[in-house]
Parts: sequence; structure tokens; C-alpha cells
Amino acid sequence: MSESKKLISRRTTILGVSFPVFLMGLVSFFTDISSETIQSILPLFIFEIGGTGLVLGLISGVSDAIANILKGITGWISDKINKRKPFVVLGYSLSNISKPFIGFSPSWEFVLGLKATDRIGKGLRTSSRDALISYYAVEKGKSFGIHRAMDTLGAVTGSFLAVILLFFNWAFSNIIFFTIFPGIIAIVLVLFVKDVSSQELVKQPIDNDNKASYNKIDKNFIKLIIILGVIEFASLNISFLIIRAADFVPINLVFLIPLLYAILNIVYAIFSPITGSFSDKIGRKPVILAGLSLLLLSCVILMFPITQSLFSIILITIIYIFYGFYMAAVDPISRAYIADLVGKDKRGRAYGYYYFSVGFISMAESIIFGFIYDIFSEFWAFLYISVLLCICMIIFALTDFTKIIEKKETK
Repeated sequence: MSESKKLISRRTTILGVSFPVFLMGLVSFFTDISSETIQSILPLFIFEIGGTGLVLGLISGVSDAIANILKGITGWISDKINKRKPFVVLGYSLSNISKPFIGFSPSWEFVLGLKATDRIGKGLRTSSRDALISYYAVEKGKSFGIHRAMDTLGAVTGSFLAVILLFFNWAFSNIIFFTIFPGIIAIVLVLFVKDVSSQELVKQPIDNDNKASYNKIDKNFIKLIIILGVIEFASLNISFLIIRAADFVPINLVFLIPLLYAILNIVYAIFSPITGSFSDKIGRKPVILAGLSLLLLSCVILMFPITQSLFSIILITIIYIFYGFYMAAVDPISRAYIADLVGKDKRGRAYGYYYFSVGFISMAESIIFGFIYDIFSEFWAFLYISVLLCICMIIFALTDFTKIIEKKETK
């Protein structure tokens, strides 16, 4: 891209961000309408076509693992070849074309294949998309914030779309295939995103004196990954919360489940910047522990059987709100912890290692939970997670990262 065109791209602003950033926000908006319309009902659809708790854990675990593992790998590859747009276009196209056909799946095996394809698309696009946003951003914080807001707005819109269609008695399969329309809009829009020329992405050479430290994996970072891995292993996959919600909500009010999912996303969007600011002021650990405490309380409540009533609907609504706060307290702040403990020149690789490890850990967690849920009962599954959470919180509370961070900052 020429210097003049580059300046035009950055000067043309919408909502206070450059046009390319806004365009990628629109792509994420329509993609999330498609994704979250499906996600809000997918566990129910899987059970409808004969799936079980173990199957749900397998699908959730494998698909999440694929996305997380590929984020690190494709980010590294795009750095090497100095190309971003091919990964972004291929990733969004693959996801938005494959996932609507989940609605035609005759069995859970087809769902697994199509969901995995969708997650391959997510893994392909995420790192390159973020790199393009950072390049086109005039103010990086504002640009990523607007993009995240549009992404979340798409998630909320998708959830409400599922509510409306279920209210009018649409079948799960029809709702899922209907998402091909916002998906096609996203694919068309992403074609207009301009790549950055390879000349503008040439990396600065690494000082030979610092090359050894650049290639070295800090033992403190490995320690942090282990601790965050424990947190991830003791988490609760949202798919099981959706399935458990069906025990709290009468079948004639099933449209309330995607509504609860929308509320969860709204809470997550509202509290993410608040918890982030709090963690800057009072430290990361207290905020993460607050989020884990609410997840623990939710899991304890979900252990026990309940009779469907107005009280059960209110209770599951509160649990969804708790889960939204848990996500806001743990998900972004875990990433902030990584930035605290690694130098600026290592953050790309650090997040790659983080996503890679989280991918495998989340897969094991989902499969084990699904196995217990399926073979024994929801009581034992949520008891298992509750015990793991207690152990996790003790380990995390007793681990002191303060000196490690201070040591890092003095270098």
C-alpha cells in the first residue's frame, strides 16, 4: 500500500477508528451473529440428535483445542511470510460456510466434523486479524475496544435472534442453517479488507546481544502457564451450562435459554473493562479469585436437582450472570498476567504458548467432565469441578507472582 493510500485509510474514521478497523469490526459483528445464534442452542441440538454428555464434552473440547492451537501456529506463520489477509479471508470463509450445515447433521459425528472445521477457521484468522487491527489502529486501545464491542454486539444479537426464532417455534436445525445469511455478509465484507504490504511488515533485526534472551523460555513464564492451566482445567465449558439450564427451564419456555446466553454476554461485555481496571489498581490475583469464587458457587448450586418453577428460572438467571462475571474476571486478566511476565519482544510467542497449552488443557477438561456427567450424573460432574476449583484457588492464592513481576520490570 502506498503512503498516500495508507494515510487515507487511517484518516477515514467511523466511530473514532480508521475505516479498515471498523470494517473488520463489521465482519466480526456478522460472524458472531452467526456463531452465537448457533452456540446458544447447539448443545440442545446435539442432545436432540442423540448426543450425550461425553459427546458434548468431546465436541466442545476438540473444537476449542483446534482453535487455540492454530492461533499460535498461524500467527507464527503469518509473521514468517509477512501476509495477513489470506489467513483472515480463508478463516472467516471457512467458518461461515461450514457451520450453518451443522443443522443438516444426522448424527453427532457430523456435528464434530463441521464444528472442527469452523474452529479451524477461527484459528486461521484470529492472530492475523489482530495484527491488521494493530497496524491500522491510530489509537490501539480504542481500536481493539471498538472491535471487541462490535464483536460482542454480534454475540448478543445472535442470542436474541435465536430467542425470537424459537419463540416462533422454529426447529433447531432450521435456526442453525438460517445463520448462513449473516455469514455470507461477513465473507463479502472481509474481501474489502486491505492487506499490509510485506515491506511495511519487515521485522526489526534482533540485537545479537539479546538474541539468547529472546530465544530463552523464561522459567517464570512456564510456571505461570502451569498455574493458568490449572485454572483452565477447573473451568466449566459453557456448553454444559446450556444443557444444565434445560433442567431449570420448562420445555415450553426453551426460548429463554438463548436469552440467558445473551444476558451472559452482556455481563461479560460490561464487566471486562471494569475488572481490567480493578486488576491494574488492586492486582490481578484478587480479581481472578473473585471470578473463580462465583464460578465455584454456581457449580455448587448446579450440583443439586431442582423442580422447574419461577424460582428455578430466577436461580439459573443469577448463575448465568455469575458466569458472565467469572469470564470477565478470568479471561482477559489471565492474558494481562502474561503481558506482566514477559518482555515486549516475547509477547507474540508467549501468547502462542499460552493458547497452545490452553487448547490441550480445555479439551481434557471437557471430555472428563462430559464422561462423569454421562456415566454418573450431573451431581458428580459438578462436584468434581467444585473440588478442582477449590484446589485451583488454593494453589493460585498461595503462588506469589509479585516478586517475579517486579524483577521483570527492573530489567
